[in-house]
Parts: sequence; structure tokens; C-alpha cells
Amino acid sequence: MLFRVNDLHVSYGNIRAVRGVSFEVDEGEIVTLIGANGAGKSTILNTIAGLLRPDAGEIVYNGVDLVPLDAHQVVQLGLALVPEGRRIFGNLTVYENLRLAGFQLGADELNKRIRRAFERFPRLEERRAQLGDTLSGGEQQMLAVARALVTGGKFMLLDEPSMGLAPILVQDIFEMLREINAQGTTVLLVEQNAHMALKIAARAYVLETGEIKLSGASTDLVRNPEVQKAYLGG
Repeated sequence: MLFRVNDLHVSYGNIRAVRGVSFEVDEGEIVTLIGANGAGKSTILNTIAGLLRPDAGEIVYNGVDLVPLDAHQVVQLGLALVPEGRRIFGNLTVYENLRLAGFQLGADELNKRIRRAFERFPRLEERRAQLGDTLSGGEQQMLAVARALVTGGKFMLLDEPSMGLAPILVQDIFEMLREINAQGTTVLLVEQNAHMALKIAARAYVLETGEIKLSGASTDLVRNPEVQKAYLGG
């Protein structure tokens, strides 16, 4: 087991957003959290990434307790968050966005990682001097993922990568995630597009109002009548 969350509780003031959530991710897996808006999915990712502090619970990555760590310390351990809405720097070029992602690296290592990112995403290399705001939605999502790769993360946290994208681009993004996973990156995916999430992930957890209601192999959950009715249009 590479990663586990145990009895996690997170609040926004008096609002309890996450209530006693527990799950695990094995090295090399793609695991997805699915659920409706407000179920607590993004809150969980932001708490793992060190952007929020939990009220209680454990978050352990590779034997290290993440709860007391700040966000930059979490990144240094090898976790990389691709946030909801991409959140690239629109007034910076593609190249500048990638350089900023690796600001803590030496020049040689940073250049090597940027070259690898461009090899992974040739379209970004073609647009290396283009401002982030002028990229298409799909290109911005590629840049957000490339930025995470430049940090060197081996455990990627992805928050709604298909949001706002045309169906054909959604297919491209999920195929890209398959390839990244095949090259050794473990993925925890938050996604409202349950069809695609369950297709790509080995296992899934279904969140409702801050609690896990169902879990299991994705192939089993696809056939579950509750999941079909609530998330798959069945």
C-alpha cells in the first residue's frame, strides 16, 4: 500500500464537509472518487495536498504522516495536485508555467524535466511561447498535468480533469492519464464523469455528503444498480 486515508474529518467553519472517510491506494493504481457536487471530493484532495487542515484523521503516504505538513512539503515528498479548473498562470507562457513548477530544482534537472514534459505533450512545445490564457481548454489541462510532472510527483491527485471540455477532448485527456499511469505514476482521480472514471480506474469509492457509501472494483460498481441510477444514467 502506497497511500491511505483513515477516518478523515474536514470542516469549513460549522459545516462538516468530510465525515469519517477512509480509503487506500496501492502503488501503480488508478483509484477514483466519484460523487455529486458537494460530496466532498475536492475537499479530500485539497486536504491531502496540504491546502486544508483536517479536524481529525490520518493521511499517510509511503509511511509518512502528511497531516502536519505544509503544501510545499507534501510536493517535496512526491505528491502533485492538478487542481479543479486547471489554475494555470494565464499571463505567463507555457514555458514560464513549467519553469515556475520546478522553481526549487537546479537548472539542469529543471531543463531535463521540461524536455520530458514537452516529449509527453508535443502540442505544448509548439505553444511554448504562447500565453496560458490563449490556450484551448484541452491544452490548458495538458499544461496543468505537465506542470505536475515537472514537480517530479509519482503520486498525482487529479481534480475534475474533464471539466468544461468537449467530449473528444475528454477522451484524449483520459487516454493521456492511462499513458502516464503506465509509465509509473500512481493516480487518485476525482471526477464527475463517472462513465470515464470507472472505465479508467481499477477501483472506486462513491462519496455522498462527505461519507463513503460504496466501494469496490470499478467493474463491479459499473454493474451496481445504485451507481447506474445515480451516476451512469441507468
